[in-house]
Amino acid sequence: MCKINELGWIKKQFIEHNPDELKEGYVFTIDGEPLEFRDFQPLGWYDIEFDALLKNSEDDVYECPPVACCTCGDVGCDSVRAFIEFKDDYVIWILFILHECREIESVKQSQVGTYTFAKKQYCQVLNLLKTIIDKEELE
Repeated sequence: MCKINELGWIKKQFIEHNPDELKEGYVFTIDGEPLEFRDFQPLGWYDIEFDALLKNSEDDVYECPPVACCTCGDVGCDSVRAFIEFKDDYVIWILFILHECREIESVKQSQVGTYTFAKKQYCQVLNLLKTIIDKEELE
């Protein structure tokens, strides 16, 4: 049996382009540790693809949801993405860096981590985050 991880998230301030302007974004946590990568920054609320995080990934790597953005702040540029598989009572993330692989066959070569979550805990965390972000958008 593989290790079951716990998904979470934190808010974090970061600098995007202008060093005088702090932005606030979201960083996923795994087992309480921030999922941070050198040269990548937190996701803005507008970058979190809830629909893609809550279903199996398709064959197109561009459809795999980002979990961190390139430092340019453009999620369409380089990004750390998750290939997601819902399997029985579990959700599996295979994280990869998009700029190193353009086809789904390349995902395993550029893999930066694999995590397994209990489906119930995973969905609860994402639904709570979505509710919070929806509230913030309205304010």
